Amino acid sequence: MATATTRKWLGAAGGERKDFVVTLFVPSVTRDGIPLDHAAWRARALETMARLFGGATAMEGEGAWRDDGRGGEIKLEKISTVDSFMARSSWNGKTVSEFGKFLQKMRRETNQGAIGLSVDGEYFSIEEFS
Repeated sequence: MATATTRKWLGAAGGERKDFVVTLFVPSVTRDGIPLDHAAWRARALETMARLFGGATAMEGEGAWRDDGRGGEIKLEKISTVDSFMARSSWNGKTVSEFGKFLQKMRRETNQGAIGLSVDGEYFSIEEFS
């Protein structure tokens, strides 16, 4: 198996494969264009995802999204993506419930129409939780 060989060559840790990826898009402005404390929200996301999933990495970028709730207006902003590469078993009812609470708090406190999240290659627009 190539993975086992690669692990041996690199001296990498064994265990369950960490091939399940969650990416959170952290906004820098409110839905109304008011600047947020982006660094603080990025740090909160990093800490939350590291605690729940074992680690997280942030990258800076620029993003655009269409606000369908406001007539399709296009919003441009600086963003950060926060990625967690984890074992599939780390994405479970307990961790998702806790992560969902964080996402809802972020959506509310940053005044977003939605929070963007990619889970294992599928994009979700997080608007509210049950």
